[in-house]
Amino acid sequence: MSIVIDELHQKAMALADEAFYAKGRGELETAQSKYLEAFEYEKSAAMLLVNEYSQEPTRSVLFRSAACLILNLPFPSDEHFRQAERMVAFGLSGNPPEEIAEELREAWRELMGHLQQEAA
Repeated sequence: MSIVIDELHQKAMALADEAFYAKGRGELETAQSKYLEAFEYEKSAAMLLVNEYSQEPTRSVLFRSAACLILNLPFPSDEHFRQAERMVAFGLSGNPPEEIAEELREAWRELMGHLQQEAA
């Protein structure tokens, strides 16, 4: 991983940890904010590899991670789900290892469940 990608990813994971613990303590506004900030860092890292198909599995792992950060939001909106949908699509558009591809598909199924609930 390049230094910039690694730094962005590390920031995202540190914020995701903070968000996870805040959510566990019932501090949902803090968790929401931290997850969104983590998503922005992870998305930035992933987008640096968006056309770097030879950089698997790193490329697809970053996109999967970005999508999952959105799926952990306490208060997701339609726009959040749309952003996660894009991350899954980018991840699957490469050549991810089968295990990562299946995790991306699982994130997709979870997203579709949320979107169908919203439509009902």
